Amino acid sequence: MVIFDRVREFNHLYPKRDKFSLFNESLNTTLARTINTSVSTLVVLLCIFILGGDSIRSFSFAMILGVVFGTLSSLFIAAPVAYSMLNRKK
Repeated sequence: MVIFDRVREFNHLYPKRDKFSLFNESLNTTLARTINTSVSTLVVLLCIFILGGDSIRSFSFAMILGVVFGTLSSLFIAAPVAYSMLNRKK
């Protein structure tokens, strides 16, 4: 979501810029923040998974998978799909 918000923000700031460079700059500016947030969340979830009891282990495993797949899909799937959909509208 942060990437799409940055795309929207850059689209209003630079309306004449082509969409490829707009998405590229948006991904570059949010990449460090996205990775830092995901890694810090994963550290906590891994601690809960390793040190927690049996009752919370399955929940923390599901959360770990959600963080990993959510981060990867927003970077590598959602942004290219949104780029192709914006180019198709023209």
